[in-house]
This record gives sequence, structure tokens and C-alpha cells, in this order.
Amino acid sequence: MVEKKLEITSKLEKLAVEGTLNSKIAILNLPSANFCEKRAEKIEVGEVTQQSCLGCVTQGITTREAIGIGEVMRIIDYFAEQHGTRFITINGRGDPFHPKVADLNTEKIKYAHERYGLQAYVFTAGNNLDEKLCRFLVDHESNVMISLFGNKFIDADFFSGRKYSSSPKPLQDCNMIATNLRRLIVAYAESKGQPEAGTTRIGMNYVIDLSDLKEDGKKVSALKEVANDHGLFFVCNTHFVKHPDQKIQQEFEHMADQYSNFHLRHSTAVNGQCQMGAGSGATVDFDGTLLRCPYMSTLEGDGKFRELSLSERERVVDEYMHDRSYPCVMRKHQT
Repeated sequence: MVEKKLEITSKLEKLAVEGTLNSKIAILNLPSANFCEKRAEKIEVGEVTQQSCLGCVTQGITTREAIGIGEVMRIIDYFAEQHGTRFITINGRGDPFHPKVADLNTEKIKYAHERYGLQAYVFTAGNNLDEKLCRFLVDHESNVMISLFGNKFIDADFFSGRKYSSSPKPLQDCNMIATNLRRLIVAYAESKGQPEAGTTRIGMNYVIDLSDLKEDGKKVSALKEVANDHGLFFVCNTHFVKHPDQKIQQEFEHMADQYSNFHLRHSTAVNGQCQMGAGSGATVDFDGTLLRCPYMSTLEGDGKFRELSLSERERVVDEYMHDRSYPCVMRKHQT
């Protein structure tokens, strides 16, 4: 089993070694409006059904009028030219490839890559990954993190060709999701334009829960091993909300550390500090609001990008870059 780092992780670490990470907004997060088909999916738990992604913290983020691609392009121009941005990320909301936002998000990726050579980093649970989209992501050298939080049916057998059932709505269509994710993995594996040795552009994100503690990590251990064997980055998180039992929370954190490649807490962590929300990142929300982190709401923002003068923008961005002790917005118990 050989562990590979996600490409964005490796590149951020290199910037830190060069001594230039502290002087850049290396990550510009451009979350889209909050749409996600997975919220309507139901899974069977014992004798009842429940939402497949029950507990996802992004569900309460409201969606209002979104800025257009023209303004998004101007935002990318500003950060690429003024702050040396290297990556745009699209996360902190629902599915970036939901039909209502897919075109806008692919335009973001295309413009940033073709004009400035910026790479995208996106999070997806796999519901809308058709052949065309997978090829687009490969061709634009995007880093993709597969979220397993709402796809708990995926285990090590996923990689050995296990067949899954197709179920009518509102039940989760496991066969469709598995087919989409396999399509994505194959597209990256067969791509001619591979990243440098020791890195990968595709990963899996797993959330540790009580079932993992009960089985002493059997599922997550096996899944990590086979994911690594297929050249994927693998990282574990704990739930955003801290468990009320301190001992259980500590066990969650220990297991997450144990089964994360290179013991990384986040894929954008450098020297233990998440760069997306407290370091070398800035967020411009779907309505143009400047935020520190994509998991913040517009009520916590620092003004609309288009309404701020250049000096006001610089003041806000400078504050983001220099307050590197800022705790994780969602996991407030973590710095």
C-alpha cells in the first residue's frame, strides 16, 4: 500500500517550504448556490428510513440571488493578479454539479484554468458525474474529493466491482452513484496528463462515526487500504459537531488521524493549519460576499466584493492572511 498526497496538499506544502505561502491567497473558494439532490435521498436504517446525508451542516445555508459568470471572472482576475492565487475551490455548499449550478461551476473552472493555469478543487458525492463531466475535470487538471458522508454503502468491495441495487426515489440509487464514482476514478487513472509522482488528483473523504468505533475501524481500515492501492488519497474527518462525551470524541479524533493519509486532518492543511479558512485562503460567496471560510454564512461576511473599493478589499484580504490562529469555523474545537 502506497499513500499519495492530494496534489493541492503537496503544492501548498511546497509553497510553505519556499516561504511564499504566507504572502499569497493560494486558495480562492467560490462556492455556488446551495442545491443538492442528495438531501432528498433516503436510506433504510433498521425499520425506518432517514436522509442519506443526515447531519450535513450545509443544509441550512439559504440561497438567494447569485452573481453571474462575468463577475466571477473579475473576482478570479483580481485574486490571480493581485494575490498569486493557485487554486479555486468549490465547496462548503451542496453538489457543485447539480443541474442548476453545474454550468456556472464548469465555467469557473474553465476560465481559471485556461486564463491563469489555476487548478480547481471540488467536493462531490457523485450524483451528477456523467462521462462528459468526468472528462472535463480530467482535462482541466481538477482535484476532486469524493464525499462518502452520504454514501455509507461504499466500502472496500466498491473497488472489486461489487454490484449495487438501483432503487426508485426517494431511496438512494446506490448503483447510479457507484457507477458515476467508478467512471470518475477510471477517467483519472487512464488520463495521459498525470500529476507528479507521489501525488494524485482524486481522493475520498470519510467521516468517522460510532459504528467505526464499535467494529474497531474494520470498515475504514479496509477501505483506506484499497483506495490507496488504486492511487487515491484518503482522509478521515470527525463530525462537525463535537460529541458530548469527551472520551468518545477523543476516540473519533484518534481514529480519524490513524486512517488519514500522512495523518493529515484536512487536505488543505499545512503544518496542522487549514489554509482554506485560516491562512492562505479567501472566499467569495455565491452572492459576492467576502468571507474567511466557505462554511460561514453571508451574515458573517465582510461586504460585497463589487461594492468594496480596492483599498477596502485589500484590508479584508490582508486580515484573512495575517490571522492564522483562527479556529475552524465548523469544528470550533480545532485550530
